[in-house]
Amino acid sequence: MGRGSVWYMRAPWILLLTPVAAHAMALDLEIAPGIAWSTDIPAAAPVMRGRVGFEFPWFTPSIAAVGAFLTDPGPPAHQGQRGGLTGWGVAAEARFHTEGEYRFVAGVGVGWGQLSTLQQANGDTEGYHGKPAPYVEAVVGYQWAGSDFRAGVVLTLDFFNRVNLEGDLSDRFCADGYPIGPYQIAECPTGRSFPMIGVALTLGFAH
Repeated sequence: MGRGSVWYMRAPWILLLTPVAAHAMALDLEIAPGIAWSTDIPAAAPVMRGRVGFEFPWFTPSIAAVGAFLTDPGPPAHQGQRGGLTGWGVAAEARFHTEGEYRFVAGVGVGWGQLSTLQQANGDTEGYHGKPAPYVEAVVGYQWAGSDFRAGVVLTLDFFNRVNLEGDLSDRFCADGYPIGPYQIAECPTGRSFPMIGVALTLGFAH
């Protein structure tokens, strides 16, 4: 087989892979201010999300982080208890996206996090406090992608683990059925998972 024949056979593959190689990888940086809600009690808080990854066609492996620190509700109280939540999480995320200027994005990540405080306003000393534990996050949304700039909106889901119910639990039972005695302040066993849903505006840069 001559060199001309070999070139003729390879030419279609070279033409196909050239644009892929030209855009094979780009550093992708993103911040995403938003809000998150508890699915169990009426409490919400502003959150800040961040992500850094390497963008390939259709796929962006990333490190994603979330933090909620602006609405610390303070200690539980019988009267005037404030509502809100605080927490953090860091995860290795697999993010998939369509190609083109207007994109559908979806991602899921696993890492480590903590739902530090979750309280309902006027909750009469009851609140939830978590310990550092495995953490899972997921996003799905829409993105506009310019030459370098990115902007979009995503729906978010965060799963925190090892969250305890704490407070004056005189008439409550723990999740595993262990009874709490009257007028006793106690901590329920660890092990509960708490999902948080939210929405965020994404602003990013890829080069």
